[in-house]
Amino acid sequence: MATPHSALRTPQSGKALELTSGSVEETQAIGERIGRLLRPGDVVALSGELGTGKTTLIQGLARGLGREPEAIKSPTFVLMREYPPGPPRPQAGAGGEPPLVHLDGYRLEGAPAVTWIDFETIFSPRKVTVIEWAERFEGLLPDDRLEVRLAHVSTNRRRITLTPVSPRAEELVASLRGAPSMPTGQPANGSTG
Repeated sequence: MATPHSALRTPQSGKALELTSGSVEETQAIGERIGRLLRPGDVVALSGELGTGKTTLIQGLARGLGREPEAIKSPTFVLMREYPPGPPRPQAGAGGEPPLVHLDGYRLEGAPAVTWIDFETIFSPRKVTVIEWAERFEGLLPDDRLEVRLAHVSTNRRRITLTPVSPRAEELVASLRGAPSMPTGQPANGSTG
């Protein structure tokens, strides 16, 4: 999933999947379902206001990739963290889960501020890459990616919209759409972190 250059896109009717979370646990569960489907080369671009649960979703995604979610910390001040390969699991193959690259563009002032980054290494076909504040990387993101937009619905609820912008991302969303017990629009209580 890697060929840089397109901007974040608007959801296409019928292709986007909209989910609702009412707690940290639900947000992590959605992330975990996504993480279980990811494979090397996949890129997930997250956007949304401060406090919508981007890091929380990534913690769940990491659990889906065989990592401890508590080990995942937002790289706001270091820009990037790379987590080593996870333990072997049947769907991961003999080499175990792929390395996880976690970028955070919160402190960046747009694409010119990130031109020094080695995107060939970050968007490696041997790694899974997740990006918080992906809109700050506009014009530098791979065309092949899954876009995830998080938005406040109320104090404790979040809307999570998954927009596929490539055939691989469409495959991911189709798998999630068919997955049992994905929270979709039901009322819930709690906070999303």
